Amino acid sequence: MLLPVVLFVVGLVILVVGAELLIRGAVRVARAAGVSPFVVGFTVIGFGTSAPELVVGLSAALNGSSEIALGNVVGSNITNVGLVLGTAAVVAPLAAKMRLLTVEVPLVIGCSLLLWALCWDGQVSRGDGAILLAGFAALVVYMFRSVRSESPAVKAELGLAVAEKMRVWVAIVFVAIGLVGLVGGAHLMVTAAVELARGLGVSEWLIGLTVVAVGTSLPELAAAVVGALRGEADIVLGNIAGSNLFNVLLICGVTAVVRPLPVPATALTVELPMMTGFAVLLLLVVANGLRVHRWEGALLLAAYSGFVVWQVVVASSA
Repeated sequence: MLLPVVLFVVGLVILVVGAELLIRGAVRVARAAGVSPFVVGFTVIGFGTSAPELVVGLSAALNGSSEIALGNVVGSNITNVGLVLGTAAVVAPLAAKMRLLTVEVPLVIGCSLLLWALCWDGQVSRGDGAILLAGFAALVVYMFRSVRSESPAVKAELGLAVAEKMRVWVAIVFVAIGLVGLVGGAHLMVTAAVELARGLGVSEWLIGLTVVAVGTSLPELAAAVVGALRGEADIVLGNIAGSNLFNVLLICGVTAVVRPLPVPATALTVELPMMTGFAVLLLLVVANGLRVHRWEGALLLAAYSGFVVWQVVVASSA
């Protein structure tokens, strides 16, 4: 069992470093091409931290471990609300804008319900994947239209978040190394996760929900803690809501189009309702005065801990 654990950790490190290099390099290349700091910042925040989930999902599906791919999406969405937002709020209370309450979080709930509905026939088919990708395309159009109305302060904040001064050729090298790191790290993680599941006698679904989901959510966790310490609540909350939307619409959509994803029977009655429940919990937390307090962060962490304990207990009694 030691070798799969070591391989998983090594793969995770390579994946996270690869994602960081890819993001930094892409930012510098885009800036050199004349793209505005605000647009670059918006794109990086929206897409950058979801790269690990996307590559891991594709790698798992292509290697015949589709339960890990779907489990990673569901588990990552639960992890983002329970672990990532909970930790960030405990570090520093987060002030939310009304749009998060009226638009973004309801969209997260709606997408969670959509995925749950698409899973009822026992799989996320290629047609279902196309539906999710159509939803993603609509989301991107909406987001790019809505960001134009953001305040100058928010635009400046996003621009500063992606300032890079490296040479362009170094940035191109970063992009190349980052892509190789993402693919290689994802392959190692998925291979090790399958071996862990076999060695522990548990399902690949459980490993995807917990171990893989936490690993691929580390970029969101790091960004959330740094953002909370800097008082950048807009970036923290927007990144969490955006990541959950991208996980369902983009990552699950792309993966299902590449290879249909089978849905475990328990997912329909346990994990998918839990994912939707965490999205509703996010709405309730934000609705409480448009501020995520430390005690609410502790509540989210407790809820996430309960989810993990429940999964472990069920697995050990199976």
